[in-house]
Amino acid sequence: MQQDEQREREGCPYCGEDTLVPSDAPGIFRCGGCGRSVLAPTLHDPARRAAPPGARRRRRTRRAPGEVAAWPAALAALVLTVGFYLFLGALPGGRLTQLFLERGSVPYVITGVSAWALCLLAARAWQLRTESRALRIDPFELAAGERLTRARVAGVLERLSLRREQGDDGFLAARLERALRHFQSRGRVAEVVDVLAAESAADEGRVEASYALIRVFVWAVPTLGFIGTVIGIGGAVGGFSETLEAAASLDAMKESIGTVTAGLGVAFDTTLLALVMSILIMFPANAVQRVEEELVAAVDDYCVEQLVLRLDDDAAPDDAAVEALAQRIFRQLRAASDAES
Repeated sequence: MQQDEQREREGCPYCGEDTLVPSDAPGIFRCGGCGRSVLAPTLHDPARRAAPPGARRRRRTRRAPGEVAAWPAALAALVLTVGFYLFLGALPGGRLTQLFLERGSVPYVITGVSAWALCLLAARAWQLRTESRALRIDPFELAAGERLTRARVAGVLERLSLRREQGDDGFLAARLERALRHFQSRGRVAEVVDVLAAESAADEGRVEASYALIRVFVWAVPTLGFIGTVIGIGGAVGGFSETLEAAASLDAMKESIGTVTAGLGVAFDTTLLALVMSILIMFPANAVQRVEEELVAAVDDYCVEQLVLRLDDDAAPDDAAVEALAQRIFRQLRAASDAES
């Protein structure tokens, strides 16, 4: 009864709502907000012990391994764009300065959007480098051949919570925590395998969805180039009409022809700049996404080798059951690999 009241005070760890009610299964609660099942309260978590009764926990959402905030990257892109144009302004006139400084306002927008996309990709690459370091840390502290029992899970969760308080709120730690909490409640390795398989599929979806903004940039930069093309051709057509009107005067005709050529220069140069910038975004984007997908696969391998194979199932399965479980893990990993390819 005391644990039921404590769990209801803590709230749902997925959506943060204080609408948890006990279910028919012992130790399992159901959230009235998101409908997800929640395990029994873990009294070892120092962050939860410190929370006052009735306090609402901060909502924590799962993210892709390399996902970063967009607005800090936008501010960094603004600084880089301003610095780039100040540098160009200090250079003597040439083809580069003409391309960026003398073709209207569209090149400024193209440069800023491209810098935003590249800053996002650079931040994601750095985040992935940080996430990959977690694969070299063993939070279980088990000797060779030692098994992880339900009694020892509390200590592992304590270490994961400590790492989270120190700023390591990473992708791998979240998956390990959910799997261990399920094992602590149910004590069945086969169910942990199912949980990890579901989490792996969900993480792959998060990785795919997290590149939506990058895809928008890849689409928007050529579109900006086409807008510059339309503006330039419109100016050239207007200058051509002035050329026809000034056909009687040679000087006026030369001036109007200059307007036509300037408009065509804006049209072609903005298109060239946009296409080059889109290429500079696409190649790093594909490379970073590939690294992120490989990190998800590495986390899957880590969970199988470092977690599943170390768990001590309460059911004490025989050799045939262990072999069936290994085949099941292999089939799930093979299906995930085929889906990626």
